Amino acid sequence: MTIFPDIKPYDSGRLATGDGHELYWERCGKPGGIPLVWLHGGPGSGCTAAHRRFFDPERFDVLLFDQRGCGRSTPKFSLENNSTAHLISDIERLREMCGVERWIVAGASWGSTLALAYAEAHPEAVSGVLVTAVFLSTDEELAWWHCYPGAPSLFPDAFETFLHGGAAPEASGLPAFFEHSLGEMQAEIGRGMEMLKSLEDPTAALESLRQSLLYRWTEYEERISWLNTTPDGVRESLAARGAEFVACHSLIEAHYFANRCFLEADQLVREAGRLDAIPVEIVQSRYDVVCPPQAAMRLKAACPHARLSLVTHNGHAMTDAVHPAFQTAASRLADPA
Repeated sequence: MTIFPDIKPYDSGRLATGDGHELYWERCGKPGGIPLVWLHGGPGSGCTAAHRRFFDPERFDVLLFDQRGCGRSTPKFSLENNSTAHLISDIERLREMCGVERWIVAGASWGSTLALAYAEAHPEAVSGVLVTAVFLSTDEELAWWHCYPGAPSLFPDAFETFLHGGAAPEASGLPAFFEHSLGEMQAEIGRGMEMLKSLEDPTAALESLRQSLLYRWTEYEERISWLNTTPDGVRESLAARGAEFVACHSLIEAHYFANRCFLEADQLVREAGRLDAIPVEIVQSRYDVVCPPQAAMRLKAACPHARLSLVTHNGHAMTDAVHPAFQTAASRLADPA
């Protein structure tokens, strides 16, 4: 294994945002070490024990937190006051809580989007940016994921299951597709979550969701996250994370997609000049079907000083194949030349 051994947080707590949310946070690694904040994906996935293992615990003082509405943050499933701007403000609150002047901002997938948005909004608070599985939240990326001839052409069986007999959306119709999907999921949440709470068996709870869009949305994402995945493998993976994770991830992701992630068109590329004085490390899989390398290449072009490491790897998630390059990039940010 190339990721670091399992560790426990040395501190954890909850932070009230003042507008109805309460964030779960934890700190791990070396108290007083190089400050770093990790931003999880989704939106709506939450942070996990595995995320603590991405950074050298002898060097980094890492803060992880569950973004609004997901993980251990409350209220669960809340879409109110839940936007990119709100999350950027949350990161600033957490930085001030930690008492650090500047920190490294790291994230994967949606976490890369949020890391870039935060760094561009608060460059004075950022000592470095580390992103992997880059997602710039453009219409083209969302169309690749949800429309032919993009990812559905590579995973037609998974896409057919996702559509559940419905018509494949056209790129021009994606906003309406996301709005409709969000509405359907909200109705499913209203009908189903009380029932789910009454089921003591987590497997039974997840099985009760299998025909819902809440399930099929996250199932499709999981199916296309690996080139060698199988339906049974995906089913086992989602069972391990549980019905609440699946429902939360799908609902919040649909909410953000329906609102174009609360960013202006190509905002992250247009405002990349704000990162000129900040070291930027990009680690990207060549065969990431969820977030193809085109976005990483565009980010590199917009940040000529950034270092791009392309990794031959068959999927979207952080694994042993990706971590060596990720670890090397983190080390360069910790010891800038």
